[in-house]
Amino acid sequence: MVAPAVEGIDLFKIAGRSISGWVPSFKMGATSPVKQPFCSQLEERLLLWLEYHPHVVSYARGDIGSQFAAAYRLPIPKHAPFAIGYTFEGKPHDYLPDVVGMLTNGKMFIAEAGMEDDKRGDRNLAKAEAARKLARFQQGIFWIGTERTLTRAHHYNLVYLHARRKPFPAFAEIVLAVQEIWPWGEVASVEEVESRLAGRWPINLAEATIWKLVGDSLASGHLLVDLEQHTLDRILPLALLPPDAPALVPPSLPEMLEVLAPTDRSASALPELKGQIAGPTVDASALSEKQREQFHRNLRAVEQVLAGASQTSVAKASGISPSTLSRLVQRTRERGQMACLPHGSYRRRTTMHPAFQECIRRLYLLPVRLSMTAIHEHAEMREVAARLEKDAGAPVSLPSYDQVRREIHRLEKEPDLVAVREQAKALPRARSSPDSFVLSIPAPALLTQVDEHSLELYVMTPDGIAVTQRVHAAVLVCVKTAAILGAVLALGPLKEEDYMRLLKQAVEPKDRLVLQAGCEHSWPCYGKPAIVFHDRGKIFTSERARQVLVDRLGIITEQAPPYAPSAKGTVESLFRWMTQRFERRLPNTSFGVHDAKRAAEAGGMTLEELERCFIQAVVDDYQQAWDDLRRQRRCVLWEQAVAQSGVPQYLGSPDDLKLLLMRAVNRKTPHHGYQVSDGNRLSFQGRWYVCPGLLSRLAGRAFDVYFDRRDISVLYLFVDGVYVGEAYCPQFLGDRVSEWEANAMRKHDEMMAKQAREQGREVRARIQSEAGRARKRKSAEIRQDEHSRQWDRQREEIHPAEVLERLASVKPKKAALPKLPPAVPDSDADRPVRALPVRTVREEDYG
Repeated sequence: MVAPAVEGIDLFKIAGRSISGWVPSFKMGATSPVKQPFCSQLEERLLLWLEYHPHVVSYARGDIGSQFAAAYRLPIPKHAPFAIGYTFEGKPHDYLPDVVGMLTNGKMFIAEAGMEDDKRGDRNLAKAEAARKLARFQQGIFWIGTERTLTRAHHYNLVYLHARRKPFPAFAEIVLAVQEIWPWGEVASVEEVESRLAGRWPINLAEATIWKLVGDSLASGHLLVDLEQHTLDRILPLALLPPDAPALVPPSLPEMLEVLAPTDRSASALPELKGQIAGPTVDASALSEKQREQFHRNLRAVEQVLAGASQTSVAKASGISPSTLSRLVQRTRERGQMACLPHGSYRRRTTMHPAFQECIRRLYLLPVRLSMTAIHEHAEMREVAARLEKDAGAPVSLPSYDQVRREIHRLEKEPDLVAVREQAKALPRARSSPDSFVLSIPAPALLTQVDEHSLELYVMTPDGIAVTQRVHAAVLVCVKTAAILGAVLALGPLKEEDYMRLLKQAVEPKDRLVLQAGCEHSWPCYGKPAIVFHDRGKIFTSERARQVLVDRLGIITEQAPPYAPSAKGTVESLFRWMTQRFERRLPNTSFGVHDAKRAAEAGGMTLEELERCFIQAVVDDYQQAWDDLRRQRRCVLWEQAVAQSGVPQYLGSPDDLKLLLMRAVNRKTPHHGYQVSDGNRLSFQGRWYVCPGLLSRLAGRAFDVYFDRRDISVLYLFVDGVYVGEAYCPQFLGDRVSEWEANAMRKHDEMMAKQAREQGREVRARIQSEAGRARKRKSAEIRQDEHSRQWDRQREEIHPAEVLERLASVKPKKAALPKLPPAVPDSDADRPVRALPVRTVREEDYG
């Protein structure tokens, strides 16, 4: 059964495919939900189908190994990876199923999910047959789910209940009262049961208890409702069966795909009804008067011929040649009324040789993006003409510029070719369903989209210090109503903490935020999302984001395909509004300004002012705007959807939401928490924080510090995961100062301090120089005084006789200098020496 050589999936992919999201499961035998990965939406539907199947005790992926489980902190499934051997094209292979689990009777089951066309492939059929034989051998069962059996409507109902199954502290008490007023088997809606509990508990707790009871009953097979035919909401009649009643099992998934009957082309052809024209009709009101008359003439003639009239007589009466009428009748049978339009279904065939068409197509797709003239005059066109002349033995003319232009216009109508020419990262996705995806979502906050965006805005501190010239925004929007659940701004690249701050804002009421921003309308959009649809950004796929959303909040996460912004169309359209209606209308924007920096600095805004304008734009402009697709204002859409279906709420402790903020890491002791310094102070990021009475009690104990990057004037202190209080920074004087503003202020202060130190250094050097010169003067004066004193000591009249005698005795005796004999010049007869006269020096010469 299990092949040791098979290692399972790698750390980032499942069976070669990237992980698309995570589902929290309550059937893994743990006290809290355990996340399960999936690689496609059909696998997600299969996991939730198993989650609410009453005969399924536990399940896990069959294609993961111990390394994958350790990397993502998952319980290691038994016999993982579960490899099944099969033979394809005469060669043995190993196959890893999607899900393997245990039923209530102790037997195993194997489940697969995928698109029906893909599962009908020869290789997948061989895999399914091997899994089916193994399941039968062990007296188990094999299930295969496709888009036909795992429907979207049923899946949305399961998601609706799954988002409301997380336990909360007051559930055990309220559920007893619910069971008293809602007997087993009684048909009642959630709204009716909630009215019976009015006044005893808060409305949100009562509604959450009822929905959790409904979800638990469905998981045990005791909910009496058809989720394939009905959509869950607050007014849908429901009935709960007693716990000892037999479980209601949903329709089982098939063991094998149904064999499709061969298609009968003759039967599928459109029938020819006498006197009637099959196919789509044409709205003639949009045509010009001349074209409308010609269209009605052709249509009347064709209808008469199809009704049995003579074609010659009808052509003569209508003024149409018999051959033209015959051709009209034939084309109308093939294409419907469109053939009766003047040039409506006729396309002139080009006279251009296919070799020239292929050459133009190849030149059109070159990365250099040649113009029409460059393609018409390209050397390859002449090479093709020369090759055709050689093959045909006759001269071949080059295509004219008009022919090249028409061919390029035809190529521009193919989106795939345009995407290749524009070097797009992905080909455009074609529409796969005639139904509107947005309008098919049954409840608010059932599916939300999150993404980040950048705004070219200059932000200053209240002191006029430039902080940044680019603002980053993150938005969480409900797809059904296009209402914004949360929106945050950051003056630097977004981090995981900003994503957590966005989730915190989405699940909390926003009355205080609206009051601080001075909005004219309310912002009632808050609640816990059931599914968060995100792209492959690091802040959305990080381990902490996965732990908070899936493990702690019980939210399903889905990942968008790469390079497909159309998959997040709701949030992308919101960013277009944000750019056109908000960013470009602010005074500190750099859009359309020649000297952008100077103009933006002149109209620079602080972060607090920018946030106030941003919240006002969201609440008073975007939320109140008319939505063309949904045909209502977005705020009204949210209120109506909540009144009908409700929205899941966060029912945990408000203090626990502070754990979503950024956790500080002590740089000096990274593996330990913070400690109190100097008895009653806390040092954080170079600033002192105080809290009278609290920090003194925490002296000698380690604690964790959490903070909001938007406001670091306050710190939230936790001891062993329990919130104990807050600490405040006296330096900020109670103002809201963000981390980015504080860093900019610190850099500015350091620069000013450096300039001040430079000036102080010059002053100190000058003072030191002056002090040195004064010291030299003093030393010179002292030396002069000493010289004077020495000269005074040599005056005999100031000393008594005994002193003079003593000085004379200690005075060293001068050694007698040797006297040289007088100089006598040498006499030389050849060179006589002239003796110079010696003149004596007289004293008056120096007078």
